[in-house]
Amino acid sequence: MNAPAMTFEEVRAALKQRFPMIMVDTVTSLEPGKRIRTTKNVTGNEIQFLGHFPEHAVMPGTMIVEAIGQSASILFSKTTGTGTQPGEFLVLGAINEMRFLVPVLPGSRLDIEVQVLKFIEDFALVEAVATVDTTVVARGKLGFARRGLQARPSEPSFS
Repeated sequence: MNAPAMTFEEVRAALKQRFPMIMVDTVTSLEPGKRIRTTKNVTGNEIQFLGHFPEHAVMPGTMIVEAIGQSASILFSKTTGTGTQPGEFLVLGAINEMRFLVPVLPGSRLDIEVQVLKFIEDFALVEAVATVDTTVVARGKLGFARRGLQARPSEPSFS
């Protein structure tokens, strides 16, 4: 087996998310500006399986989308430096043509490929395919925007 392009520790350093929301374990290949391939090892002791579903664990589609989004975030940070400035991050803005074709079960290794379709200033459109073994389990297009943290307006004072 080849060494990963990014280990879990490097992935964790590149993402803003923390437990229990890190959905990428390794980056297997990376071509800045073009594509990224990542893995997510799905284990039965993950918190979402307490309720989805207790009698028959299935990885929620929203978690698959989150894994795709985190993969895209790593790709963009390695391409454009997005997220390298304090308070800057990538937000999911659109999900198009997303299809969940086969359930993902604990014990599976989810392989994700994200390919850039278009970069436009602070926006990006990607196409993603998620597989288990050689079976496509999900696919779709997602749109992202680069944003900075904005200070919240102060709460009104009632004193």
